[in-house]
Amino acid sequence: MEKIKKILVIILYVFAFILAVSSILSFFRNAEIRYLKMLDFPRIQFFALSFIVILCLIPTFKKWQWHSYLLFIGLLIGLIINSSFLINYTSLVSVDVPTAKDLTTANTQFSLLLSNVKMTNRKSQPLLELINLKKPDLVLAMEVDKWWDKELKVIENEYPYSQHTINEVTYGMVLYSKFPLEKVEVAYLTNKKVPSFESTITLADGNKISFYSMHPVPPTHFKDLPDNAGQQENALKKLGKKIKGRKLPTIVAGDFNDVVWSYVDDLTGTKNILYDVRVGRGFYNSFNAENFFMRWPLDHVFVTKEFHLKNLERLPKIGSDHFPMYAEFVLINKEKDKH
Repeated sequence: MEKIKKILVIILYVFAFILAVSSILSFFRNAEIRYLKMLDFPRIQFFALSFIVILCLIPTFKKWQWHSYLLFIGLLIGLIINSSFLINYTSLVSVDVPTAKDLTTANTQFSLLLSNVKMTNRKSQPLLELINLKKPDLVLAMEVDKWWDKELKVIENEYPYSQHTINEVTYGMVLYSKFPLEKVEVAYLTNKKVPSFESTITLADGNKISFYSMHPVPPTHFKDLPDNAGQQENALKKLGKKIKGRKLPTIVAGDFNDVVWSYVDDLTGTKNILYDVRVGRGFYNSFNAENFFMRWPLDHVFVTKEFHLKNLERLPKIGSDHFPMYAEFVLINKEKDKH
């Protein structure tokens, strides 16, 4: 029994060491090393495990020695590092995007539903039912292949304006809108198989907005799917350069294959232009819908200062590894509000 206890303590020490090192190395998330970037994703898990492991370790430290202090301090540093990122998605900080209040007729309201459908998922009905339930003004679907494109065509009567860029390598994208799409430009920012949309949308009252939809590749290598092997993933930085010269209220949305933890300026190369709707509100972990213990926020919505947020929801499962996200916005028309 004593021997088993010692083995378990050794296993706990080794796990604590790996956890501490991983948490500390995650601080260097912007280094051009994919493995370090991947440590940026499981911060929620790192934080929770570090807290639990500390509680388990303390009773084993009958006599504090150098390795006891080393493990304890390492885990404590990891807790501090991860909490410094995670705190931005809690009510302990102020929201970046104000909550819409005292709505007037001067304000334009509209909604957006975005969903990575997972190309291999062959259950379209759950998503169609959600669209029918929420009745969003804009629907953005990602990982759309020919099968999914055909399945989604049943909503064309409700959404007469659309853009379809379909492929069979998980980066097809479709945008449906109840409002006129004045123009849609399809860009391939870092990979010729990974499209993004730049749309100008005319809302019900005639106001225009810019809507950018994206699905950059994740920080990993794939044998049969697009990746950016040998180069830095900077699609969002390229997008940021366009947004710096914006003339219209702007929304950026999609599956970014990246966690943000509110550091929008770092991700896009902008400064005080785009704001994360999650900040101050919650994690709204959209991935992985198939694994409760490995979830983090991958599907994001950023907006410029002209928008207030009326509602934000993570919707139920649809058979994909991503949960759909739903948001309701108010475009604040300050000139009309003055009268």
